Amino acid sequence: MGIARFTYTPALPRMQDALGLGDAAAGLLAAMNFAGYLSGALLASSLGNLRVKERLFRAGLILAVLCNALLPLTESMPVWSLLRYLSGLSSAAGMVLGTSLVLEHLTRQGVRQLIGVHFGGVGVGIVLTALALGGADSPLDWRLTWWTSALLGVLFILPAWLWVRGGGETGQPQASQSVAWHELGRPFLYLTGSYFFAGASFAVGTTFIIAVIQANPELAGLDQSAWLLLGLAAAPSCYLWVRWAARLGNLPSLLAAYLIQTLGLLLPLLGSGITTLAGGLCFGFTFMGIVAMVLSQAGHLARHNPARLMGLLVTSYGVGQISGPIVAGQLMAQNSNPQLALWLAAGLSAAGTLLAIGTRERRVQLQQECPQPG
Repeated sequence: MGIARFTYTPALPRMQDALGLGDAAAGLLAAMNFAGYLSGALLASSLGNLRVKERLFRAGLILAVLCNALLPLTESMPVWSLLRYLSGLSSAAGMVLGTSLVLEHLTRQGVRQLIGVHFGGVGVGIVLTALALGGADSPLDWRLTWWTSALLGVLFILPAWLWVRGGGETGQPQASQSVAWHELGRPFLYLTGSYFFAGASFAVGTTFIIAVIQANPELAGLDQSAWLLLGLAAAPSCYLWVRWAARLGNLPSLLAAYLIQTLGLLLPLLGSGITTLAGGLCFGFTFMGIVAMVLSQAGHLARHNPARLMGLLVTSYGVGQISGPIVAGQLMAQNSNPQLALWLAAGLSAAGTLLAIGTRERRVQLQQECPQPG
């Protein structure tokens, strides 16, 4: 997922410089990737057979590499859109199906809490793209950027193929129990809205942060460092936020993560090197933690049927991911101001913070595990 989804961030400025790709088109391509992820996540969440999950997980590994390798062979926007959609499907295979397989194994071993380490793979993928693809002064053009990322993916296919396995058939499915909206009350409505804004903020920030940094001459050469710090911060973030939430309470920790994320999106707009690097660090350290804590809180709001509630939240997050880059791209295109992307992302994060406060009517404690991000 770190390679299939996040290669687009360092590749985007190079595609814009070489091909004249507009901001609106850039936002659309990002939205297509998130649309693929949403549809793949909803499909994956309906599967119960571990053998089927394993086969689709492996298909996703191949699809992720193929999409990155094929994209430079054309300059057709419709073909790019299709490839980014399929790449989103591969991300869902890695995150949702891969997480399910790993979590099932960890549960059998009695070390379920280590799932937080598994989610560090997203940050590791970002770090690898930062190191291998370089920044604005990289000798790689936009085509070599995509092909290099595909080679990185090939390196990880073998261990993922051999080590991530299904353990057989799943147990008896849980009885379905409907959850009426009035039983959930306003806290869940606030949580759903908050998660929508979290998805939109995450998508806009991760799509355009490098382009915004490169557009500022005073920040020359800092794009790679900021992206690297973002990935380094993301790798342990889910594990750490889970532990803090278990000690301090889920809602206080969630609000703290939202506030730090909002700050991280605003800091690069100040235009100094220190604030830009600090912004990448803060942003990277929070977006995975927000996902973990929102989904955990949702699980406590509907204890008898958390799967259905999780599906609604994943949909809300996914719609935010799709719509956010489209709106940001249009704003940037109409005003010729790349900084509007981060202003929008920060505003969306702040809105998510305010709505999260509305869930205080039902205080919950985070379990000692990290749910599957949406």
